[in-house]
Amino acid sequence: MIMGLYHFYIPFQFNWGNYLEQTSPAINWSLYSLNNYLSFNLIILALFLGRYLLSNKENIEIIKVLTALLFMFWLFSTLYQLIEPMPLPDNLKWIGFILIGVAFLNTLLFLIPLITLLKKKNKEPQP
Repeated sequence: MIMGLYHFYIPFQFNWGNYLEQTSPAINWSLYSLNNYLSFNLIILALFLGRYLLSNKENIEIIKVLTALLFMFWLFSTLYQLIEPMPLPDNLKWIGFILIGVAFLNTLLFLIPLITLLKKKNKEPQP
């Protein structure tokens, strides 16, 4: 959820508007909207997962789906950053390693409970 909130702030932090051309408003709009969609989706997924974990634990299938979605998001983020690292100046290359590390840790954060959840289903008696 923190990453979703942070992504709403990123366009202001890096002054995206200063680098966008005025001749391509559709591309500018697309960049901002994709960032906002990403932010919104991360927040909503995290809120729903939190809700089900705190107050509705008996609905294990929804918890599995939400956990799997967040796991896949972070796995994709990790792989994408390994294949196409964020272009950074040499003095800031270390930030790229932190970004990959955060994505990888979040991948593990959702993978470990997901494995446990999937094993639970396999242990339940079949009708």
